[in-house]
Amino acid sequence: MAQQNVIVMGTGNIGTEFMKQVALNDAPGLGRHANPTNIIGMANQDGWVHTPGGISIQNSPRLISDIQAKDSGLVAEGKPRTAMKDWMRTQPEYKDGANLGELFEEIKRQGLIDDTVFVDLTAKDLTSFHGQVVESGGKIVTANKIPVAQSSLDIFKLLTKFRRRYGFSCSVMAGAGAVPFLRDAFDTNDTVESIEGCFSGTLGKLCNLLHEGKITFSDAIKQLKVDGDTEPDPRDDLSGMDVAKKIVILARTAGYKVNLEDVEVEPFVPGGFRELSTSSVNEFMAKADIFDQEIAGKFAEAKKEGKTLRYVASLKVEDGKPIVKLGLREEKLDSPLGSLKGNGNKVVVYTAAYSKVPYELSAPGSGAHITAGNVRRDLLQLLPNREM
Repeated sequence: MAQQNVIVMGTGNIGTEFMKQVALNDAPGLGRHANPTNIIGMANQDGWVHTPGGISIQNSPRLISDIQAKDSGLVAEGKPRTAMKDWMRTQPEYKDGANLGELFEEIKRQGLIDDTVFVDLTAKDLTSFHGQVVESGGKIVTANKIPVAQSSLDIFKLLTKFRRRYGFSCSVMAGAGAVPFLRDAFDTNDTVESIEGCFSGTLGKLCNLLHEGKITFSDAIKQLKVDGDTEPDPRDDLSGMDVAKKIVILARTAGYKVNLEDVEVEPFVPGGFRELSTSSVNEFMAKADIFDQEIAGKFAEAKKEGKTLRYVASLKVEDGKPIVKLGLREEKLDSPLGSLKGNGNKVVVYTAAYSKVPYELSAPGSGAHITAGNVRRDLLQLLPNREM
């Protein structure tokens, strides 16, 4: 039985959910998996814990559930999730203030690089660390969009060159098959002609709530944040930049030279949104009701015409050049994008092979449970000798 050693980077909502799913399904002690997942390390911006034989918490799903409950209570009070950080500090192996570079050197010293996968579930700029791991022959699975969306094209190519050492499917659509399809299209020289879709489960859920007309924009945002459906700062969703990163990742995966600054971005909310861009998260949440009336009017107007609004990202190739745009767009209720329910995401891709009938993929687009589960799927793809 060959186990897959994992170091979890990020102890927030997704990181904690990932650890619970491993504890319930994949941990070595369960005897349920031919290639069990062994969490040997946990790291965040404050420090890390490393135990080569496996961290004790992966054998305690109930403890992880208690930690999740504490974090939910903190979020409801407008506070950050710190329960897992607090648990880490109680462990004798905890290295307070130690950074990822030091953890990486420790893994190398122990000869574990070839047998360890770093799982990046942060929203931090860890591009340099990703490069360090890949260039040393290590492996990464990431839901973090920054290294593959905000890096240079050369860095993107470096990170993603080795298919069995770098998994980034979970950076778009919470790990549904958009990235694998486009990667395979590129590898088979099936030219991508257009990409269109809704790539934010958060904004999809928000659109559906606002279309119903039973809740204001500001109340909907508060509800989604408490439920863990938004980024820690909801403005990262509402600005459109989270979606912009995703369409850049898809464009690059398809082989196009697209950077974040090439994307024409229209924020979800009206122009005054930018005036609150420098406020704290709590200040923004307190003032979000200034957008309620205008946004409600837009959805009501679309509803009168039998339509709804969706936040749509698109890539179209014109004269060989990719044109990338995103923003709120009216869609008929029975259209592929207008008919999406809940937090559903959808991608529609036309390629040389799929020129008459496009490749379409629908999937849940947000939620820690879905993302964590698909991170586990990505880990399976990196197993050198995967067994049934």
